[in-house]
Amino acid sequence: MFCKNCGAQLNEGAKFCPKCGTPAVNGNAGGNSRGYQGGASPVQPQKKPPYLAIGLIAIVVVVVIVLAAVLGKTVFGKGYEKPIKNLIKGVEEQDGEIILSAFSENTIEAMEDQSGYDKKDLEDMMEEEFEYMFSGEDWEDADLEFKYEIEDSKKLDKDDIKDIEDELKDYWDIREDISAARELDVTMTVYVDGDEEDDNDATIEVIKVDGKWYINPISLN
Repeated sequence: MFCKNCGAQLNEGAKFCPKCGTPAVNGNAGGNSRGYQGGASPVQPQKKPPYLAIGLIAIVVVVVIVLAAVLGKTVFGKGYEKPIKNLIKGVEEQDGEIILSAFSENTIEAMEDQSGYDKKDLEDMMEEEFEYMFSGEDWEDADLEFKYEIEDSKKLDKDDIKDIEDELKDYWDIREDISAARELDVTMTVYVDGDEEDDNDATIEVIKVDGKWYINPISLN
């Protein structure tokens, strides 16, 4: 091995160069056979896989997923409440399209078959019905507001879901592949010009079909 400063040959285990006194560092004392040879480039350390970067990316992904789950619950509320919200909003705004959005496509098709109306006719018929209901003296020119509160929510098991599917098939000729269902105790309140006018309690079932929640029409009977 050789001195990195003057190139003099060093004895094995030497700590200093006998010629110039330079300390034998960077592996000279440990037997670096390459040493200082005609200005040869020092050996480059082998690059290690970017495990740290991969770990940080994984952490970021997990944090994003967790935040999405939390925000989904706190900002957007529980998914099974959406059809109830749409039903109330549709009645309040007398909008048949919003009302029908609370029901599955198979339910709407069954309504069309039984009534002889198409979807647009059903929307118009609902709007006319609610317009007539709210045209009396007590409601005329009044500011109406409808609110709901879910007092209790019960998750239904596989047997309950099978019963709902059978009932829909037997009574409405609706064939649904239901992945989840809940029974909701709902209080609906009507406010007229800011004053509470009436409230009603109802038990409504909601079903999950193709990843979306809808009202079970039989539960409204």
